[in-house]
Amino acid sequence: MAGDIYPARVGIEWIVTDSENVVIIVKKDLSGFEKKVANLLSAPTIVRRPLDEMNSKLWILMDGTRTLDRIILEMDIFFEEKIAPASERVSRSIAEFVELGFVTLNRERFEDESE
Repeated sequence: MAGDIYPARVGIEWIVTDSENVVIIVKKDLSGFEKKVANLLSAPTIVRRPLDEMNSKLWILMDGTRTLDRIILEMDIFFEEKIAPASERVSRSIAEFVELGFVTLNRERFEDESE
């Protein structure tokens, strides 16, 4: 359908915890000097971003095979009044993921080649 948008996670590492929440794992992009300082201070070179229950569900749904409208509908059905208004809250969360560079918005459906 014309105008459909398919949110899709970029190639970023993530895990699902025992509590079924998602943790996004991001490698820090450090300059040469920053790397030296990080090594000297034994600073971590990755950032773990734990997501809450709603954003974890949203993250899993954003696989590039569902339209934005479908994701909003599934989130609304799953979380009911806790997410109302679903359209606004889901759109805001997706916009934040896009701003962080974790998600892209595509005009075409992602086809999983492993199917």
